[in-house]
Amino acid sequence: MVKLKKITSKVTSLVILMFTLACNSSDHVVGNEKDKEQEQGGGKEEGPKEEAKVLTLMSYNIHIANPPSKGEGFVDIDAIAAVINAENPDVVLLQEVDRFTDRSGKTLDQALTLGAKTNMNYYFAKALNRSNGEYGVAVLTKKEHKLSVKHSLPGAEGTKSELRTIGLVEIEFEEGQSMYVASTHIDHLEDRSKQVQIREMMNFLTPYNSKPIILGADLNMPPTHELWNSLSTMFQTGCMGTCPLTAPAKKPRTTIDYLMMNEKAREIFSVTDYYTVKDDYASDHFPVVMKVEMKK
Repeated sequence: MVKLKKITSKVTSLVILMFTLACNSSDHVVGNEKDKEQEQGGGKEEGPKEEAKVLTLMSYNIHIANPPSKGEGFVDIDAIAAVINAENPDVVLLQEVDRFTDRSGKTLDQALTLGAKTNMNYYFAKALNRSNGEYGVAVLTKKEHKLSVKHSLPGAEGTKSELRTIGLVEIEFEEGQSMYVASTHIDHLEDRSKQVQIREMMNFLTPYNSKPIILGADLNMPPTHELWNSLSTMFQTGCMGTCPLTAPAKKPRTTIDYLMMNEKAREIFSVTDYYTVKDDYASDHFPVVMKVEMKK
């Protein structure tokens, strides 16, 4: 009888041991399946959050790709391209651009060449004839152009001011959503001409103002100039606090180059950074860079 109890006890212990091992093995398999499911993105685990869409824009007066230290007649288009490529912008708004001129090269289309060297689409907007060629502003974009148009900006009557222009390009920044980017260069001689050109520019842009507009410009006036009173009815600079000095590049002492947004652009984008690139070789101006991201 005692012997039978011992056998029964051993059998019971063996059954309990086998059951425990089976449970542990089952738990281990389930655990592995859960791990695999999480690794493959299955179940209810959330994936990584999508990063905010950031656009990088640059405004750059390139001084017809003539490094100031080299004197007139010397052109270094590669230096301008290198400055641009280092920032990897989505949009570049250029001023003082030559096309087939004696002074820069009769076979050199600076906008086309910079487009090729930066792998961007280009649009050149002629302001006037210069040095047996053309002179104006240009727009480079990674995105294809849906629209490109220019508009002349004459100076005030009775002045020696140069004819200026604005070049406007429409691009798609999100699927089904487009915006305008524009480049201009305002007169440097007389305030009367600045006033006339700014007014003409704003009249030209009014039909486009229902969509986001980002303007890159050499305005030839500091942030304290009284003409900002009229310009600010349509645009505000992207500078956060004090706008950085932009010219002359060797010893910068003034701010005349800007990136600006209209109200619609400010509704959609927030500025995350605004700065100058401290390159004093390629041009007599620092390029201005602004980074914006879409608001959520």
